[in-house]
Amino acid sequence: MDLEAVMKERHELLIKMRDSLQEGLIACDIREAEKENEPEILTVVLDGIGEAGEKEGGLGEFFFIPPATENDTVMHFCSVITLLDDLNREHLPELFELMSYINFRLPLGCYSVDRDASLLCYRLVTPIPAGVSGDALFSQMNVCMANALTSADLYADMLIKVAGGEKTLEDVIDSI
Repeated sequence: MDLEAVMKERHELLIKMRDSLQEGLIACDIREAEKENEPEILTVVLDGIGEAGEKEGGLGEFFFIPPATENDTVMHFCSVITLLDDLNREHLPELFELMSYINFRLPLGCYSVDRDASLLCYRLVTPIPAGVSGDALFSQMNVCMANALTSADLYADMLIKVAGGEKTLEDVIDSI
């Protein structure tokens, strides 16, 4: 595997995805890698995730984890959907408990909170065989992004309401 050619193709596919989304009037752009081993990230402004999404919206970040070696047989395409970016620490214990119940039931990916306990996200990392390229890889990226958005939306409303103190764990536990 020629790492330079792989990185160039991934860059071109992210640009193709950005252009496709922008044609659909979806606000997005590509953030260049800041350091050598960091990924280039397609950032997408999302509307309407969960019922609360009408007020909040969200942010999607989509990227390939940089290959570790030329011998990698699998690539990883990551989708991170930020649902909230200003968590109230007072509600974290209930939010964490709710997330653990939900994550147990999710068919793929997980909800998580970042290390600083300020972001509530849905994260999906999808392995794709390293030999997939061109239109087939673009199609896989599309499927991964759609799966992440669909999965993030499943419990987003419930998590947002518990994180914001609008509902308690007891209010929503029977809905899981």
